[in-house]
Amino acid sequence: MKLKKISESIKLGLGMRKSTRIEVGDVEARREAFRTFSEKLAAVDEFPPDVVTTDIVVTGRHGQRIPARVYRKKGSTHRGLMVFVHGGGMIVGSIDSNHLTVSRYVERTGITALAVGYRLAPEHPYPAQQDDVIEAVAWAHSHAGELNIDRAHIGLVGESAGGGIAAGVALRLRDSGTYPIACQLLVYPMLDDRTQSAGAMASKFLTWTVADNQTGWNALLEGKAGTADVPEYAAPARVKNLAGLPPTYVEVGTLDLFRDEDEKFANDLQAAGVEVEFHLRVGAPHGFEVFSPELLPRVFRQRAEFLAKYLGD
Repeated sequence: MKLKKISESIKLGLGMRKSTRIEVGDVEARREAFRTFSEKLAAVDEFPPDVVTTDIVVTGRHGQRIPARVYRKKGSTHRGLMVFVHGGGMIVGSIDSNHLTVSRYVERTGITALAVGYRLAPEHPYPAQQDDVIEAVAWAHSHAGELNIDRAHIGLVGESAGGGIAAGVALRLRDSGTYPIACQLLVYPMLDDRTQSAGAMASKFLTWTVADNQTGWNALLEGKAGTADVPEYAAPARVKNLAGLPPTYVEVGTLDLFRDEDEKFANDLQAAGVEVEFHLRVGAPHGFEVFSPELLPRVFRQRAEFLAKYLGD
């Protein structure tokens, strides 16, 4: 993909987003920009007709009510389940944010999905987000019959902040020995609170900026981002022992702020003996599905193949 075309598509997206000059720490302005951007994208979404959804509420052990959405493909007999964790920098988003994306996974694979509307920072700092996803996994286990799923074929799928949350959940479940995870698919995951800069080329095309990143991490960590007081599970890039994690798919673009942390995480997983599939998308920014839609057919095929391999019958 030529850089001129990339630049034009990113400028279009940033024009819709209108958040390139928002000050560090301004969560509400970012939420408003995200709402505007999402509404414009939703206006052109085409939902697959053979995917049906059911909205539910998962009640957590502390009484929190977690909105969730079950996606099924009509006529599918697959018994796997993908637990989907949306993006949004830890501060924005809901089960509606990736509605079309989740439906595409389900349409292509026939695998049931459970999208989780976890609590957001700063109102709910770490570990609320991971706690809610774990509650959703527990709910899926207890409702396996109703969902017609096999508990041994439950995987985590997360994008951006959702990828970081999913990675943290996988680590916590590994260490607790509860609710085994069959695989995790992490799309440009937000993994390292210490990331403060991008490469010279990427810095010209950032759709998730350093200011955005600082805002999200400090909201999650109550102002402690980059310090020695950050729990490892909160920022999976800090974890030293990655052995025993499930097969992992990691994907990031060369024009993404998260490029270095994601590539290092994939390499560290592989060094720890974890089965890893890593894709570096040349010329792709953060959220490239919006800005570079020509990549979608190949990208979704590869993601779907990974999910089918580990969550299929």
